[in-house]
Amino acid sequence: MIKVQRPEEWQAFFQVPRLIYRHDPLWTPLPEESQRQMFDPQLNPLLRHVHLELFVALADDQPVGRIAAITDDLLPDKHIGFFGCFEAIDDPEVAGALLKAAAGSLAGRGKRVMQGPVTLNTTQQVGLLVEGFDLPPQVMMPYNPSYYVKLIEEAGFTKVLDLYAYLWRPELTGQRARLTAVARRAARIPGIRVRPINLNDPVGEGKRLSAIHNLAMTAQWGFVPMDVAEAAYNLAGLRSFADPELLTFCEVKGEPVGVCLIMPDTGPWLRAARRSGGARWLPFFIRPKSVRVGVLAVVPEYRRRGVVALLIDKAMTTLIRKGYRQAELSLIMDRNDQMNSIITSATGGKVHKVFRIYEHTTVTGRSRHRPGWKNM
Repeated sequence: MIKVQRPEEWQAFFQVPRLIYRHDPLWTPLPEESQRQMFDPQLNPLLRHVHLELFVALADDQPVGRIAAITDDLLPDKHIGFFGCFEAIDDPEVAGALLKAAAGSLAGRGKRVMQGPVTLNTTQQVGLLVEGFDLPPQVMMPYNPSYYVKLIEEAGFTKVLDLYAYLWRPELTGQRARLTAVARRAARIPGIRVRPINLNDPVGEGKRLSAIHNLAMTAQWGFVPMDVAEAAYNLAGLRSFADPELLTFCEVKGEPVGVCLIMPDTGPWLRAARRSGGARWLPFFIRPKSVRVGVLAVVPEYRRRGVVALLIDKAMTTLIRKGYRQAELSLIMDRNDQMNSIITSATGGKVHKVFRIYEHTTVTGRSRHRPGWKNM
């Protein structure tokens, strides 16, 4: 086990996924340059308050696993740390050693509970895929071999919550008439409008996005506030591939009250690039037929006034008009009864993937005698 510090150790860290997924046709990696930028504090504003210690497991001097021990200064519960970037061969000893290294790192920073997987914090990639292994992942969504579930659960981790991904197609309209009626009532709110996000003004629009996030998400698991720099960084990252009509704000008298971010599924491009060994030839002029609803948030004051329905109804209308064939709506917490009810009853969407957050309670790096941890 080594702590990642030197260039060759960073290279080993990035090499692990290629080892794990080399025979998996569904694996959808980002370009290595994009992966490295995530860990560059000069480029990623998230790393001003997120702190990482990275580890690589070696066998015969070859990398066989990796993990990140993550803390976030902005997380309200100061006893919680995260593990993320978890990848390992199908070996309980390797997985156990990685998880133990992360637990020790977090305990050394005063954390008593380790949750995850979370990469790099709770506004980014979260959850372990536990259902839907035969389906290709959307970009930046978790994807992992099915044996990871056994490795983590046998190490003594228990479920915190599940996160659902729904699949919607135009023919699965459900009870859309009811949704549209609610949306029309919301459209009569004085001063309300839904407009496209201006990606040429990431800072100005970032202020609106962060304001909505910081009001709408406070009651959600793992909430951390988002500042303008992070919001602008996220919006700027969409500029090269997003469909502008699918990125919208809802405003009332100029004040932002809701946001809907729908991203094209660039997975087929990336998988084609992986097969070809490069990305230069990719047919970016071909519009994807699948999208992901990645963010749908409304400030509390307007949730019961139909703004959620208004954003969903407008999105469905746009998707149908532009010929998109399906949309993934993710990630929806299992305890978010209102949103799950809207999706299942009004849009006809069905759960097609489940992701899970786990936790392990530690005291100075040792467990409270939960099964499995003794082997780490």
